[in-house]
Amino acid sequence: MKNKMLWIGSVIILILSVICFVVFGVGTELIRVVTGEGNGISFGKYDGKEIVLAPGTDFANAVQNYTNYYQNQGAELDQSAYFYIYNYAFNAAVQSAAYKDAVKKSGYKPSGKAISRVMLPYFLNSDGKYDPKLYNQVSSADKESLKSDISKQLTWQRFNDDAFGASDKLGTYTFYGLKSSKNESAFLASLNEEKRAFDAVSFDKNDYPESEIKAYGTENISLFDTYALSMITVKEEAQAKKILSQLTNNEITFEDAVSEYSEKYYTDGDGKVKESFAYQVKENLADEADFAKLDVLVADALSEVIKTNTGYSIYKCTGAKTSANIEDTATFDAVKNYITTNKQSMIEDYFMEKAKAFIASAKLDGFSKAAANAGVEKISIPAFPLNYGDVSIADKIDASNAKAFANASTNESFLEKAFSMQVNDISDPVVLGNYISVFQLTDIQKVPAEGDKTESIATEVASYDQSEAQTALLTNKKVENNVADVYFNKIMAR
Repeated sequence: MKNKMLWIGSVIILILSVICFVVFGVGTELIRVVTGEGNGISFGKYDGKEIVLAPGTDFANAVQNYTNYYQNQGAELDQSAYFYIYNYAFNAAVQSAAYKDAVKKSGYKPSGKAISRVMLPYFLNSDGKYDPKLYNQVSSADKESLKSDISKQLTWQRFNDDAFGASDKLGTYTFYGLKSSKNESAFLASLNEEKRAFDAVSFDKNDYPESEIKAYGTENISLFDTYALSMITVKEEAQAKKILSQLTNNEITFEDAVSEYSEKYYTDGDGKVKESFAYQVKENLADEADFAKLDVLVADALSEVIKTNTGYSIYKCTGAKTSANIEDTATFDAVKNYITTNKQSMIEDYFMEKAKAFIASAKLDGFSKAAANAGVEKISIPAFPLNYGDVSIADKIDASNAKAFANASTNESFLEKAFSMQVNDISDPVVLGNYISVFQLTDIQKVPAEGDKTESIATEVASYDQSEAQTALLTNKKVENNVADVYFNKIMAR
């Protein structure tokens, strides 16, 4: 009968994507072995309530159920697997708690008859008839435990069915769940019926030419002069002025002041300014005009108190300024890094002009010839439907040979242009991630519908609803997830 009850428990368990809360699992001794604490251990909270690994809790039973599932699948239960198990179980416990709260507020409570209907199949004989002997062989405690577990299952099922639907129908009418119109399902089912194919060229912003970098560096060379500076930074201006007075009167050394008072925001442990190009020093100042006060410092001289972005600072000049030379590799690399970090709009403008020149050429000479003349590769993109986000109910953009279009399915500007063009139209330049792209519509394909897919579409939409609802729940501010911290710092430590 023990095996019979374990089998009952395994039937009720809803694996992986649903709640695992049936109480046929983790005993006190296992909890003690895993956590080192007989009364359990908290892995986080939901709505202020602890989610505890302790005998009889939803979390503990979910851990056991997921562990059983892994074992039944033949998976190796190593440290990595257990980490995933605890994460899945925590999510299941959160979902269980949220569902139970929602159902409780609604006033719903599983009836005795509903619980009996679920229990009945577990006490049928080989002929499919109820056998009172089987029922009487089960202890009262086990039967009460089973009723409690079934009540939890029905509570979960009530919320799940009301929110996402169930298989119960009258004809084509679904009793439970959010309703969607036939027109909506028909529209989604028709997404593949029109597909569009394109030729495209893309300008990679990583190909910004060295000549442009050098030109900018030459014109703005003073930004890349290097300064030898140390600094002391404190929160209050009055304290900074007091330290400056002590330094001026030789009451304290600069090094001791760094060690005793300074916040190490822009410096190493000795107070040396780590980012010492002129533009970097300027970026740290609350008022860029104060840079002139640093530019005139001579070796060993102290600045006045200067307001920076993190407080009030005293600078000390520790050596002569090094003038930048664009022909030096280090300076060139610094200019390139500055442009890619701070001047993305300048790079984008450069390639926008390239793209506009390409468009003018393509309108005169054709797309292929213009690509050859511009030294860019023309890519053909196979026909695809309007499918925002590449959802599985329709075909996706095949970007295997077109890196620029890897995330194009979520670029509204691209989709709007692509699906409002006529055959042979050439688009305006479009920013796609790190690329500036131009494309030409080459074909519009009309694809006949493959039977009635509205029912399967409705099922898939419900699946999306469940997935998004779970994501919303688990990222809710009510959830405090400490699984990683507890697992690695407490469980693994044991």
